[in-house]
Amino acid sequence: MAKRIVEGLWNCRYCGTKGIGGLTKSCPCCGHPQDEGTRFYLGNKKKYLEKDLAAQYGQGPDWLCPYCGSLNRIRFKYCSNCGAEKDSAEDDYFTNQDKQDKKEAEKEAELKKLTGKDKKGSGKSGKGGDISKKQKMPLRKKLLIISAAVLAFFAVLLFIFWPRNYNATVGGTGWAREIDIEAWRTVQEDDWQVPDGGRVYDTKEEIHHYVQVLDHYETKTREVSERVYDGEDTHTSYVNNGDGTFTEETYSTPRYRTEYHTETYREPVYRDEPVFAIKYYYEIERWVVDREEKSEGADSEPYWPEYTLAANERTGFRGEAYTMGIYVKDKSYTVSLPLERWETFQKGDQIEVTMSAGQITKINGEELES
Repeated sequence: MAKRIVEGLWNCRYCGTKGIGGLTKSCPCCGHPQDEGTRFYLGNKKKYLEKDLAAQYGQGPDWLCPYCGSLNRIRFKYCSNCGAEKDSAEDDYFTNQDKQDKKEAEKEAELKKLTGKDKKGSGKSGKGGDISKKQKMPLRKKLLIISAAVLAFFAVLLFIFWPRNYNATVGGTGWAREIDIEAWRTVQEDDWQVPDGGRVYDTKEEIHHYVQVLDHYETKTREVSERVYDGEDTHTSYVNNGDGTFTEETYSTPRYRTEYHTETYREPVYRDEPVFAIKYYYEIERWVVDREEKSEGADSEPYWPEYTLAANERTGFRGEAYTMGIYVKDKSYTVSLPLERWETFQKGDQIEVTMSAGQITKINGEELES
């Protein structure tokens, strides 16, 4: 990493002279020395110090005289302006700059708090404020349009899903009941094992499952990328030394480019290899559904279907369903209810329903079972 010392510039805040060399400690026009208000900066054209002179700078920031506020070289024991001792100084160039930056930030915050605007433009005076407003208006309009669209979308969803109550009429009721009749019969089954009570009448060697087995390799090609060294990139940075100079640091970083090339590789190819096992075919006695006995009606008096069981039969699953038709604003809906609730309604009853997203969710304030 190469380092060079560059002379900075400063502006006299008393007479307005600009671009004074950083090594010139007093203004050549008015004679005022560099003080706590001095800020060093780099010019467009760099002035590098000779080796012997450069060795005298970059050793530390100028110290600030607490009596007259002048800046002095770090090696000076006494203030070059008023003669005060360096030992009594507490601040240097950088600590003073930090304090000034903090004060300016506090002033700007206070101004913004009082006026609602910052120092860069009020929007009322000068062209700068008008340009700022013109630049911001399109973004504000976009945000307003997006916000309006989002609000409209949620308003539609709210309208669809927001529960609303309606007066309704019971149009009728319906019911259905069924009973499975099971019979004890001999059935034929097959499995890889024989259950208790099974009587084998045949066996076969059949495919039980498959496993993947390596069959061969195929040669294929593919494009691969590679990072290749492509030289160095030079970077330059500048560090404020706080004594009227800047340290120029030049360093390099490696640069890479991406190259592609084709490579061959062997890809394994597998085949599904069947695994055989003995499958048993057997007879066994099971309870199986032989028939369904059903009853249904559109009245309010449900009953279970009548049935007669043979010696080898029994009842199995029992199912029941109870429905009610409802008219809401000339539209009909059908809901399912448990028996104890279904029995409380009759055709022609006036009820209140709660609807959401086109579905009835409550009847007389009570939730419907899902």
